[in-house]
Amino acid sequence: MTENIIFSLEDLFEEVVSAGVEQGINEESAYFDLVDEVIEEHREIGELHDDQGLDAHADVLKARFAEYMKRLEAQG
Repeated sequence: MTENIIFSLEDLFEEVVSAGVEQGINEESAYFDLVDEVIEEHREIGELHDDQGLDAHADVLKARFAEYMKRLEAQG
């Protein structure tokens, strides 16, 4: 029996924030790359699927760069 694991956009954003803070990402292009990497990692292991509109998910997460930067600054 396979379990369908569903990630919300908020879960993915929190993962991106956590990884970005850990890696010290503070540029938009690096943030965009990180979003793509996180989504691809989940797709490769079967936690996300191509039919879930992954490009749209990536666009939504990328649009949250300003929010990410506020979170990064708050981390100090």
